[in-house]
Amino acid sequence: MLALSVVVVTGFVGQISLAPYAFAGVAAFAMVRFANDAGFGFPFDALAGAAVATTVGVLVAIPAVRVRGLDLAIATLAAAVVIEELIFKWTWFTGGAAGSRVPPPELFGIDVGIAARGTDYPRAAFGIVCIVVLVVCTLAVVGLRRGATGRAWLAVRADERAAAAAGINVVGAKISAFGVSAFLAGIGGTLLAYERQILSPSSFAVLASLTLLAFTYLSGIAAPAGALLAGVLASGGILTVALDRIDDGASRYQLATAGLALVAAAVLFPNGIVGSLARIRRR
Repeated sequence: MLALSVVVVTGFVGQISLAPYAFAGVAAFAMVRFANDAGFGFPFDALAGAAVATTVGVLVAIPAVRVRGLDLAIATLAAAVVIEELIFKWTWFTGGAAGSRVPPPELFGIDVGIAARGTDYPRAAFGIVCIVVLVVCTLAVVGLRRGATGRAWLAVRADERAAAAAGINVVGAKISAFGVSAFLAGIGGTLLAYERQILSPSSFAVLASLTLLAFTYLSGIAAPAGALLAGVLASGGILTVALDRIDDGASRYQLATAGLALVAAAVLFPNGIVGSLARIRRR
């Protein structure tokens, strides 16, 4: 989900954002507040938290739309640091050093959380919820990509001046991409909150966004399929579990290997793994 948010804002619009984990954290902590203080139940608490993240994402985008490239990356990184230093250190919002306990999600009275005793952890019900949410959001992104909004995003990515000359609202396209990206990151943040069960300000570190961007670029930043592959390759993903089952502790080399692969991909396969495979298939 977090990689999918990067695909929207960077892959579709060409705007480098280093704040997806900050948006995810805002959504996660807001969800806990909505659930505990306002009595929102699942999935309305998660949607409300994602809506707060969307608002923050749009606010960050407003001053950032006038810059691009490295300047935009620095601007979004600065915004992420501000969120971490101000919002994440607000004790009422995050619970302070003790963190916040996430209430288990229930759907129609059925517990769909991850918590269980002994070998029953993690519960399959939570995995199913994650897959369903991912499928729905991915299909929504694919629909946007094929529609007028997606065409405007791609035009801005190709050439902002040409897009403006063609009558496309460049500022509106950038802000909408940031909003959709922040919403997706917010949904991902709420799922991470349900997985971890206890949140602390360190749960959404700024530097994690750099790792996320790297994995998404390696996998294929211009396609939703690249986001799915990034989730597989990322630390804690399917590849981590598979490596540990083959050889206990083998996953400790995963990040180093991924770093070397990223360097090779930047030189040899600038379109990422998914993009390169698509090009080979077309040929």
